[in-house]
Amino acid sequence: MKCIIADAGPIIALCKVRQLDLLNLLFKSCFITDDVYTEVIKGNDQAVDCLKDAVNAQVLIKITVNQIELILEQTLDKGEASAITLAKQKEHCALLIDEIKGREMAKQLNIPVIGTAGLLLLAKRKGFIDEVLPILQKIKNNGYWLSTDFLNKIAKLANEKKDK
Repeated sequence: MKCIIADAGPIIALCKVRQLDLLNLLFKSCFITDDVYTEVIKGNDQAVDCLKDAVNAQVLIKITVNQIELILEQTLDKGEASAITLAKQKEHCALLIDEIKGREMAKQLNIPVIGTAGLLLLAKRKGFIDEVLPILQKIKNNGYWLSTDFLNKIAKLANEKKDK
């Protein structure tokens, strides 16, 4: 994929562990919608400044999505619905999203999806990071829910040993 469109959850997670720059290392273009931007800046943590800085530096390009499909609006939050809508409109773009319902809807629309862990696995394969699990553990320690089973699966995929 040449570009990525990011949902709020992964943006917040990556900002909190200072890994948002991976998006520009891995993709030619990185986009967020106005709705995702608004969702993130409603918070009161380091993700707010991180996102504002990324948009001001044009690391992330903010785009307005005017017409969100009704089924998406009725099923998902506004940020997810707008991100999926934008991903449908842009060719050669993947959707960075962790929320299960949003991922499933995107897959039904034949939109390539990747989650935060998948992004970290890709970054490791490309040599931008050395290990995935320490970053995921920091993300978890910052309040992002990650199950033990999920972390074990990622440890196997990353060929890393999970601490007990």
